[in-house]
Amino acid sequence: MEIEEHTDSLSIEEPITRLPPDIIEGILLRLPVNSLMRLRQVCKQWWNMVSVPRFIKEHAYHAPKHLLLYLPKLNISASLHPKTAKPCLATIINEKWSPLTWASSHMDPDDHLFASCNGLLCFYKTYTLKISNPATGQCLHLLKPDGILLYDFHYLYSFGFHPITGEYKLVHFLREPQRYKSGQPFHFDTIQVYTLGEDKWRAIRAPIPCCMVHLGVVNVDGVMYWLTEDKGTSCGMAVVSFDLREEMFALIHLPALEVKETASCATIKVAYYMTEIDDKVCVVTMPYQSHAPRWRRNNAELSGRTDIWALESDKWFLKYSIQSPSLSRYVPQPCFIHREKIILQDSESNVWYHDLRGKNVQIEHADGAKLLHLGDNRFYETQSYFYKETLAPLSIYARAAIVRAPPEPLARSVALH
Repeated sequence: MEIEEHTDSLSIEEPITRLPPDIIEGILLRLPVNSLMRLRQVCKQWWNMVSVPRFIKEHAYHAPKHLLLYLPKLNISASLHPKTAKPCLATIINEKWSPLTWASSHMDPDDHLFASCNGLLCFYKTYTLKISNPATGQCLHLLKPDGILLYDFHYLYSFGFHPITGEYKLVHFLREPQRYKSGQPFHFDTIQVYTLGEDKWRAIRAPIPCCMVHLGVVNVDGVMYWLTEDKGTSCGMAVVSFDLREEMFALIHLPALEVKETASCATIKVAYYMTEIDDKVCVVTMPYQSHAPRWRRNNAELSGRTDIWALESDKWFLKYSIQSPSLSRYVPQPCFIHREKIILQDSESNVWYHDLRGKNVQIEHADGAKLLHLGDNRFYETQSYFYKETLAPLSIYARAAIVRAPPEPLARSVALH
């Protein structure tokens, strides 16, 4: 009997131990993070294999990209009684366009998401900023720049990564106090930069006054982009870029952005937004009839004709022209198109998606597929970012921050019904 048990043990374990390391690595690269967190406990070889920066980078490259829908809580107790308030709502839209609910152990009731980059989520809090890796359970708590408390908002921050330097950088858009009082609250000529692992924020002067960061800030290939006013152009807008490696600014002029009169919008006014599609920075134009100034707008209503211009090789091209004559739905900010589908939300908090086939698209109510109902949430506050799991450890950046790791990493998502 003992001989038989010994033989059975060998028949199970020997093939695994004899697999070449490159085969084992290839298998591990295709597993989700929560599986790797368990499997690295099997032996020292596997622990070392999944812990090296090369493996972490390669695993992130293979990880599927999802859309992350995030809704801040409306309950006032979130700020008054954070210990008893419920956490915020987060939903993943996976590569098959199925909604998955997220375990929210990494989110606190007073968190407000402002960026997602390489699997790291950045949350604005009342007194600090929090960078979280939901897949591993680690998070960093960072101090804001000195003196930044009054009139401070989540959309005044962004977060990016440069693929060559491997550095993550937080950016704070330092508003001019006098502009806020004059009714133009988003003007700034200085940004403050914090590199993860360093111990202080640095001020960098912009060559021109900037604004409009609340209309979307996107990070593509190590460069941060946002909109600003430019009276020297026909549309009155331009794009500002900030290279995270060189820490240099540039002004990118827009093409002649034409918005035609439609039945739903006879008096032509234009709303502009920044977004990212297929790893390209894009500018969205859509008509509106509101008399509110640009800085007061929330998530845009898809009405009439929406044009989306993409930047490639320093040239703009029209990627999509979307006609929605009878649709009254809203696009979450800043990312709302993925895998040739557009995600929309109606005023009853239902989330839909529509296929985008070709450059010229017309969508109607009957064309959409309902994804889920978000409950009692303001449709104009929904945020949407790209997200992919990562093993990236945050503990290496703990020089000037507090690292906290819950006992368990983020639980696996489960399908919503």
